[in-house]
Amino acid sequence: IGSVPSLTVFAFDENEKLVTSVTQHEVNLSRDYEVLMPVSDGNFTFTAWAGIDNKFTISTFTNGVTTKKDVMLKLNTSSNLAGNLSGTQIWQGESPVVFLPDPAEYGKLYKLTFVNLQEVTNRVQIIVEFDKATMKEYDPKELHVEVTSANGTSNIDGSMPLNEAAITYPSTPVYGENISTWNYTMMDLKTGYNNKLHIYYTGNKQEGETVFNGDLIASILLRAVDKGVNMDCENDFTVKFLIKDYCVECWTHFSCSVYVNDWLVHSYSTEIGI
Repeated sequence: IGSVPSLTVFAFDENEKLVTSVTQHEVNLSRDYEVLMPVSDGNFTFTAWAGIDNKFTISTFTNGVTTKKDVMLKLNTSSNLAGNLSGTQIWQGESPVVFLPDPAEYGKLYKLTFVNLQEVTNRVQIIVEFDKATMKEYDPKELHVEVTSANGTSNIDGSMPLNEAAITYPSTPVYGENISTWNYTMMDLKTGYNNKLHIYYTGNKQEGETVFNGDLIASILLRAVDKGVNMDCENDFTVKFLIKDYCVECWTHFSCSVYVNDWLVHSYSTEIGI
């Protein structure tokens, strides 16, 4: 993983109650990086988080009280708008169960275990391209994208509490001749957390015309699983919308093909009123 702003390791007993935790700052994580956890006399699992910085609010943890299902962190927001996570990467993982005997009977003993850290941040690039051959009038600067998700809170075990408020992720668009691009860095993407993608065009109507409005994961990303994209293993997604006009003279009927990491996963047509 390399250099990270922080590493926190929790030790939980067999009742999943916190025994102790260790936090280190500005560490360089390699395969042989070690953290000494002072525990004994029981079965323990170790949960680790790496990469957390000042873009997050960390919970307070109490030995003997805190469990794995308690909140680990919350993404800092202002009026439900998330801070920019560009360049931020967060990892989480848990060790197998480790048994350590009573030192009063067996003496001091060290055991080595491992935590497999998996990234829980995602980079999603949204591209909207107008087909030059069929689109008569278009202005990429009139395209707008909104990405929201209720994934701003994470528990120690990596799960996310339900019924949290949806937050909006920021992005500054980059415009080309017939294309617009938005880059997002987001927390964990899982179904059931109001993962909404809204794309609309204001070149013809002030209130906007919908290009796409639906569930980012269920409608797009999950459709690509059998085509080579697995959300459990990949953290970088490029979602491209190619807009073609089937009625160049009247601008009332367009089709939109959706590609995820260059795989065509969806194609549909939409009637647009004037």
